[in-house]
Amino acid sequence: MVGDAAEADLYQGDQLIRRGRGRPKLASRKVLLSVRYSPEVVTYFRQTGEGWQSRMDAVLREYIQRKA
Repeated sequence: MVGDAAEADLYQGDQLIRRGRGRPKLASRKVLLSVRYSPEVVTYFRQTGEGWQSRMDAVLREYIQRKA
């Protein structure tokens, strides 16, 4: 349990005393950038509900795998 904690987390034995600031670091980080998509594409993915950006990422990854 302690091994999975962020470096800023403070433990006394197995008990969490203080949580570090922000979200825990992810193993695979994503790149923040600005991209322009057609309104139809954005509307389609937004209508799929919460997590639409992750689904859009998955579609693009699948495209890359098919082309590679």
